[in-house]
Formats: sequence, structure tokens, C-alpha cells
Amino acid sequence: MRKYTKVFVCIMLTAVLLCGCGAKGSGAAKEYKASMEKFFESLDKVNTDINSINPEDQDAVSKLFEQFDVLEKEITAMSQLTVPTEGVPETFAYIGDLAKSASDYMTQANGYLHDSFSEGAYNEHTLEAALECYKRTNKRIQYIITLLHGEYPKDDTISFGN
Repeated sequence: MRKYTKVFVCIMLTAVLLCGCGAKGSGAAKEYKASMEKFFESLDKVNTDINSINPEDQDAVSKLFEQFDVLEKEITAMSQLTVPTEGVPETFAYIGDLAKSASDYMTQANGYLHDSFSEGAYNEHTLEAALECYKRTNKRIQYIITLLHGEYPKDDTISFGN
């Protein structure tokens, strides 16, 4: 469970930057900013809830499943937000596709996580697949945060047409 904690900490640290993102301009931009702030608050709650799970408890795995189900739901909802096009930096144009990709990877991660412990058996390979998909989700969320600040992520593995 500590692997997930590290990833959540990374998300939350970068999410703090979002609070400084000015939503000047249209009402749609302000509404989007408010929705994204709510999204990051929900990530913080999931992080807190995951960290409060005692790994020694008999129901620890089921509690983890519940939290990842919540996380998947929140990321899916975020991916369905309408990204504003007016009164925002040009970088916002890339957020919609990244959000959809993050949602798809989170759905895969959650499925693999559940498969990893199906029928009371532990499967290390599907757990590794879950972690890899989760890392990809996190990376896309970090890209989104950078784009929300009007900057392009610096990463050789992806191009934003800049």
C-alpha cells in the first residue's frame, strides 16, 4: 500500500500548484477551475483514506478496492468535464485527450488490481500491470496540471505541438 501512497503524494504536491491557476475570463473557465479544484480535493480524500488503511486488518484489501473504485469514478468524472476554450491558455487544448487517456488507464489499473486478488489468490503480475497503468494515469494528471498553468510538460516521450 505504501507504493500507492508515494504516487498519491506526487499527485497532491503537484495539485497544490493548480490552486494558483488563474481562471480569468469566461464563466466556463471559472467553472472548470472550480471543478478541477474539487477533483483534486477528492484525490486528497482518497489519499487520506488509503493511508488510514491498516495493512494488518483482515479487510484491508477490500478497503483498498473501495478507494480505487472511488478514484476511478473521480478520474472518469474529471475526464468528462468540458475544457474551456476561451479565456484560457492555448495549452488547455490538450487537456481533454489527456484526461480521457488518464481515465482509460485508471480503469485498466483498477481492473488489474481487482484481478490481482481475485478468488483469494494473489497474482504479482497483474498487480505489476495495475501499478504500471496507475503510473501512466498519474503521469497524465501531472501533464494536465502543467497544461493548466499554461506551460507545456517537458518530456521527450510526448509532443504537444509547441
